[in-house]
Amino acid sequence: MRTFLHLLRWDFTLLNRNQVLSVSVLVTAIYLGLFWWLQKYMVVDQLLVLVLFNDPALLGFLFIGVMVLFEKNEGTLQALVVTPVREAQYLWSKIIVLTLISVLCCYGLVGIVHGVHFQWAHFGTAAAGTTIFFGLIGFILVSGVDTFNQYIMRSVGLLILLSLPFLGYFGVMPMNYFVWLPTWPALVLFSAAFTGIATGQLLLAYGLLIAWNLAAYQLAIRAFRKNIKR
Repeated sequence: MRTFLHLLRWDFTLLNRNQVLSVSVLVTAIYLGLFWWLQKYMVVDQLLVLVLFNDPALLGFLFIGVMVLFEKNEGTLQALVVTPVREAQYLWSKIIVLTLISVLCCYGLVGIVHGVHFQWAHFGTAAAGTTIFFGLIGFILVSGVDTFNQYIMRSVGLLILLSLPFLGYFGVMPMNYFVWLPTWPALVLFSAAFTGIATGQLLLAYGLLIAWNLAAYQLAIRAFRKNIKR
């Protein structure tokens, strides 16, 4: 436990050094200003779900890449190999730190823009689940590269694929066409936080969100052992 707490403190320090905390607060403030202006001209609930999904997704994905690449370049990962730190501790330390920041920013944004009358459990699960999943995916993709440009180029196709459920959310195609994609359950839960949804679909979304995160976790651990730790 002491080792894990040291990792958490290091990751908070690393986030602060790379201005992640400042950027997260700044982005949330920009979103607040945008929605404050848009509320005068339109109903913003649907757009709000889009932003609430993208914020934890990008936070988890981009900053996992930044953090791991920084530690690669600084030689920290080489040092970790000869310490008693386990792969799961290293991974979950970063995921937990990013998830805490993401959930706090999301709750702050929705509370100010929408108020407190929404399903907090669905919302929190969606925000945390999205950050965790994209953080794990980022960990998998960054494991085999050495620069941020390589990381982004390697990720473009997958990010486009994972964005397809928005075609269903905005009514371009039936939403159920995209149930096979990992981003479908989180998007459903975000929507369920503000609107009614069938119990069966809600349970399916919870189950799929858990299943996809477990699968991503197993792949992330393998990526660490195969590429990063090596």
